[in-house]
Amino acid sequence: MSTLLAIMILAATTVLVLGNLRGVAADTYQALAGATARTRDRGLLIPRLAFAALWLLIFVLGYF
Repeated sequence: MSTLLAIMILAATTVLVLGNLRGVAADTYQALAGATARTRDRGLLIPRLAFAALWLLIFVLGYF
């Protein structure tokens, strides 16, 4: 019963997200653009990109 409820909730959520995909994409773009602009204005863009690249490298190399 719990599995059926979980699958129904997952399906409903998927339908809602896919139905509003354009709005989700626009909101995501706005959030990322705003965060990037604020980070660039403070002069923290390069250090944060380097930190993100370091973590990405750690996780990617962890799978090999």
